Amino acid sequence: MSDKPVLLVVYDAGSLAPTRLAEAARDNGCSLVFVTAGTDHAREMIPTLETVGTVVDAEGRTEAELVDALRAFAPVGIITFSEFQIATTVRLADVLGLRYHRPADVEAITHKDLQRIRFAEAGVDSVRFRTITGPEQADDALAYVGLPAIIKPVIGASSRNTQAVTTPEECRTAVAAMFSGDGDGPVESAVMLEELLVGRDVPAPWGDYIAVDCVADGDDVRPVFVTSKFALAEPFRERGGYGGFSVVPEDEERAVRDLACRAVRALNIHGVADVEIKLTAQGPRVIEVNGRLGAWVDDLAVRSGTSDPAYVAVAAALGRPYETPEIKKDGPIAFHYLIVPPVGARTVKSIRNVSALRRLANVERVTVLTEPGAAADWRIGARGNTAAVIGSAANHLELAATVAAIENVDWITYE
Repeated sequence: MSDKPVLLVVYDAGSLAPTRLAEAARDNGCSLVFVTAGTDHAREMIPTLETVGTVVDAEGRTEAELVDALRAFAPVGIITFSEFQIATTVRLADVLGLRYHRPADVEAITHKDLQRIRFAEAGVDSVRFRTITGPEQADDALAYVGLPAIIKPVIGASSRNTQAVTTPEECRTAVAAMFSGDGDGPVESAVMLEELLVGRDVPAPWGDYIAVDCVADGDDVRPVFVTSKFALAEPFRERGGYGGFSVVPEDEERAVRDLACRAVRALNIHGVADVEIKLTAQGPRVIEVNGRLGAWVDDLAVRSGTSDPAYVAVAAALGRPYETPEIKKDGPIAFHYLIVPPVGARTVKSIRNVSALRRLANVERVTVLTEPGAAADWRIGARGNTAAVIGSAANHLELAATVAAIENVDWITYE
């Protein structure tokens, strides 16, 4: 190892590629030590990680042995970009004396129901909800929450098993399916029934929600990037986002940014966090907070010339100063558009003519995420996406036309 300060990165599938993280580490003058957690993805990525840093594999080690191995590097910071490794990162940070989310806060950061309690206590937002750990609890939850409502996992990401319900029977059926697995669907151990935040009417293809990625150092919480969203696919699946110039008016964006910072402060987050906010007729409301950088955020921010979230995340983890941007008022607009299968689809039947997607104006890259014969179940959330289309546009009118053109390409069929 060199004499550069060492940043520990607890690695798993997440929101920042190792090569991009290596650029941020270089610009911050630090070395990377990756802690791999024994998952299939982490194991597969070890050769790549070794090209940009040192790897310490946790598999086969006791926690004491792992801590001793990491302490030998004299790390000055720790971070993860994976939702699945936040709790592990908190635990390691605590025993190594490194700044990160505190152990007393990790449950609220990773559990959506406990977040709601924190938000209400801090006066940030208040939404009726009930936690359900078995299908027999659905009626009691309904009696308290009312309808319409939304059901989602207490712990989860990427829109897995998330749907709105408008009748008691819909609710009972949906909850029962989530606990039984209903065929090949994901099985949940705890879900929450929550008052449905009704978004205001917005024209296609824009979404009625928005995300703000923030950086926090104690009470100093600042926005790093705002990701405006495309309209959700049924029932509640993300179609991606764009930035850094939003179709949302500047005064409303300021209110959204302020609410996001207050939500992060309520959870005592240290470092980066991603806040999802619903745009309702009564004003912005908090959907949830993720205690790590959001998906595509760094890519959108860099390509739109707005900010450098990877650099800021690394600087914050190292305890170094960083700058955050003001609201951007013009283009270019970078986008990351997701193509998702229809609700009734179960299998990808055929793929053809992908080149037609790549030839569209403003499209720079198309990544096909599936193959013929693959499952196409809405319940698995983002894992069921069929393609990601990446590009940039000069203005919102041009971006809207590009999205319409993407959706009109006949390139995939389902059964």
